[in-house]
Amino acid sequence: MRAAACLGLAAALGFGQGDPLVSKALPHVFADQAGFWAFAADGLHYSRIDPSKDPVDIRNGALKLHGGVRGGVGRSASALLFFGYPASDSVTVGGLAALDRDGKFPQDTIAFQRPAGQNKSITLGVEFSALALWHDTIVVGAGRGGFALAKAKPDGQGVFAGDSLIFLALPDGEDTGTAALRCKINTACKVSAIAEVNDKLGEPDSVSALAVDSSAADSVWLLIGSQKGLRRGLLGGKTFLPVSLPAAKAGSIRIERIFAEPSRALLWVFSGSECFFSGDHGRSFHKPPRIAGIASAPDSLTGFDPAPEAVFTGDTLVVNFNLSNPGHPGLVFFRRDTVIANRGAGDFSDILFDKADSLDIESGQGRLTGLAAMAGAGGNHLLAGTSSKGLFLRRPGKAWINLNSLKALKSGLAEVITFPTLFSGTAADGTPEFVNLGYRLKKNGKVTITVYDYAMEKVKTLVKNAPRLGGGNRSEKSAEDRWDGKDASGRYVSVGTYYILVESDQGEKGWGKAIAVHGRGP
Repeated sequence: MRAAACLGLAAALGFGQGDPLVSKALPHVFADQAGFWAFAADGLHYSRIDPSKDPVDIRNGALKLHGGVRGGVGRSASALLFFGYPASDSVTVGGLAALDRDGKFPQDTIAFQRPAGQNKSITLGVEFSALALWHDTIVVGAGRGGFALAKAKPDGQGVFAGDSLIFLALPDGEDTGTAALRCKINTACKVSAIAEVNDKLGEPDSVSALAVDSSAADSVWLLIGSQKGLRRGLLGGKTFLPVSLPAAKAGSIRIERIFAEPSRALLWVFSGSECFFSGDHGRSFHKPPRIAGIASAPDSLTGFDPAPEAVFTGDTLVVNFNLSNPGHPGLVFFRRDTVIANRGAGDFSDILFDKADSLDIESGQGRLTGLAAMAGAGGNHLLAGTSSKGLFLRRPGKAWINLNSLKALKSGLAEVITFPTLFSGTAADGTPEFVNLGYRLKKNGKVTITVYDYAMEKVKTLVKNAPRLGGGNRSEKSAEDRWDGKDASGRYVSVGTYYILVESDQGEKGWGKAIAVHGRGP
């Protein structure tokens, strides 16, 4: 049987210590309790990032699947991922996998089998579409097939603890789910029953997003986003009532993302163009409030497409709205339902937690994709994927760094890393602050380091014809390879962007950038 042939998916990994990241287009990022996972656009190549180490530890691997990872969630020591690909008109293979920190990749598959050449949107719409995790309960979305609950194996031991899944379809206009598909794991699952549900009860709604919320020890709620709107019901139940949302347009709206933080009663729902907040575990929703000088009307934060990615850090939600402002990729911070804004002129370039949250992505350089956060010493680490500039990491108390730039240091002086990129010249207690420079020469040589302003006028020469060894650390002379924010006359420079050129007499050169956030007046 063709379906059975599709189930022999090997997961041999090439996982080991490596420097380069997998790609500059990284749409999927996830976090577990000790690090991040970042997947390239093919859904097969990935990097494992440990931000607690200095330098940041990056290891790479590749999954041997015919179809790549489409989404997932982090567990304590692994990432739970779902994948899927169309194999033919009659079969779609999808499944879940648990990727651990050593690169092991146990997986369980489902082959949705349909009658060849007789398919309509109802049966073709059955595929893995969403995933949520609540303790040891996995909630799997299957598009038109609805959703299923399953017990997970303990972290590090595999995926499903059982041998089958029962999918509840959600007929349009019905509050009660209908048991439509019983699918044995690692074998074929006939989806013709979905057509029968359509004929008897109406068109099954297509599940597009899932989240689990809890208002008490005995009240655990499942939020289901679909083509027709939002539903809510008890986890493990069969009744899922429609939830009213204050949408700008009348009628049903497709829900694309749901983000829940149960311990703080925070719940956000995103359609393709609007966002909605609930502070009562999904019983009621409203739009973010008006914010004078920042978001002048409730519909100010609309029009995004696709729906944003978001991540919780405590009671703060970081949202990637991609509002397309030059120089700002669209990160917006909310505390509960209110935008946290820095001082400024009141436009969207000021909707940032502070200046350090401005990423180095300019107009035409792509967009932000996924977001992930993990708790660490001193606070939360935040990781942002992009469509063309690789990964950005922000560690507690630090500015953003581009991890794809770090890998360039290992292969020659292609780029110069400045850390921190944003600096003030002096700390609050008056002690000096420095911009440290990271670079690696291929050959021994004499290095000259020069600072230029935004107009490319020379500000200061930091070192001139200083001997440096090739192939060593990023800087063997850390006390010399740094800038104190002063010009050649000893005065602090003005606020602005500065470029730092490192060049050797062996022909190697690279540029870095630093931003002074405090300085002398004009």
